Formats: sequence, structure tokens, C-alpha cells
Amino acid sequence: MIPVHDISEADKKEVKIIELDKKRLNDATEPHRHQYFECFVFLKGGGVHVIDFTEFPIQSNSIHIVTPGQVHQVKRHLNSTGFVFLFELILFDNAKHIENFLFDHTCFDVNEFSPSYHFEKSFASELENIVKQTWKEYNSDNVIKNQLVINQLSLLILYCMRNRIKVTAEASTKHLGVYSSFRRLLSTEFKKLKKVKEYSSALNITEKQLNEMVLQRTGETASAFINKQIILEAKRLLNTGISAKEVAYELKYTDPAHFSKFFKTQTGISPTDFKNIHD
Repeated sequence: MIPVHDISEADKKEVKIIELDKKRLNDATEPHRHQYFECFVFLKGGGVHVIDFTEFPIQSNSIHIVTPGQVHQVKRHLNSTGFVFLFELILFDNAKHIENFLFDHTCFDVNEFSPSYHFEKSFASELENIVKQTWKEYNSDNVIKNQLVINQLSLLILYCMRNRIKVTAEASTKHLGVYSSFRRLLSTEFKKLKKVKEYSSALNITEKQLNEMVLQRTGETASAFINKQIILEAKRLLNTGISAKEVAYELKYTDPAHFSKFFKTQTGISPTDFKNIHD
């Protein structure tokens, strides 16, 4: 069973920071999910970070962003160090560019919108100075320390945004707005909307236009993306300890047998077998 962690109501407008010290044993966190964002800053690398069943290397001078609902597991090497920031999206209500960037991480698959940001060695000292100064403020008695920490966290996220812009600078922007709208709609409505025509109608375009746009950008159909979103959430839910039948109802399937058949068609194994493998 994968535990689900949350931040108390009293702490939702504050940032929590945890230091990742050197370890004595080669252990790892258990796979888990949470209802808040985590921003891992790895100053010294080593190990693997598994996010939504995909492995990302833990490199020196890197940042990993984990979103609410994602299942993840940190497997750090002994000498790896860094910090992790825990926070809610509400902190960036007045910084829409940051809010949108973070929200995109919740909407897109980790293989399409990578949660991992690696910076050049020349940036190492600046990155270390930022997080260590932030850690110092966090542990101070300063009455405005939370706002100072939020400002520093914003800076780290802005560096991630700059990093992504460099990586995607030459990528095609054709239909990007409509495609992003589709992916965002899919991330919030996949339990209710399961047909391409329902999404195309909501976006005021034809089914053919939506399929062609998604196919051009990704090489896959809109239907394939809808199915992948459903299967990803099904895998997450199965790992929380609930039954395949309960997962089916959570995903708005009225017939659990139909859901099980769909899951097996998409993954090659039944929901129950998947659950047993990951228990």
C-alpha cells in the first residue's frame, strides 16, 4: 500500500524545507504520493528518483519537481546531499507564470514534460548559495522568513523555466496553445470525459482536427493519450491499497469487468495482477 501525505491546513501558505544529509546506509524512501508539490534540489548527486514509474538519475546541480498525485521514490546514494521544498500551488496565485509552469507538470506525462532539471557545473556555486541562504532564513526567527523563502523558491523555479526554454527553443510551436488546452483539460476531466469527441467539443474543434494536432505533435492519437491518462491514474490508485473494483468506480466505470478488460488491453496484465506485483 502506497501512503498519501498532505500538509495541514495551518501550513498551506508556508514552505517547509527538509535537508537531505549524507546517509550511513543505502536505504530508500518507500513509494508514496502526496497532495502538495515537492521541489528537490540535489547539490551532490548519486542515485535514482522514480517518478510515476519512470527513473530519473539524481545528478549534482539538479532540481526535480514532483506534483500532487504522482507516485515517487527517492533512492539516494550515501554521499548525495541537498534540500527538498514542500509547498502548495496557492503560494503562487500572484505569480501566474510560475503557477502555470508548475501546473503544466501536473498535466503532462513525465516522459513528455520532464520533472528533472540539470544545470551546468558553472552554476553550482550559485545554486548552493541560494539554497543554503534559504535554509538559514528558514531556521531563523525573522517574522518575514516565509516570504523570503517563497522568493528564493520562486527564483529556483524561474531557473527551471529558463532551463526548459533553452531545451525547447527550437521545438515547433504550431498548435501549442490548443494542444496545451487539451492536455490540461484531460488532466482534470479524464474521469468524466473518455471520448475524443467530448474533448474536441469542449475545445470547439472537430475530432479530426484534435487527432491531427495531437498526432503531429506526439506521433500518437488523442484517444491514446486519453487512455494513457486513465491507466496512469489507475496504477497510482492500485498502489494506494484499494481494490480493482474500487479503482473502477473511482474512475467512473459503472462496470468493473469492463474496466478490468480495458486495463488488461492497455497494459497486458489485469489490475489485480498489477496490484499484487507492486504490493
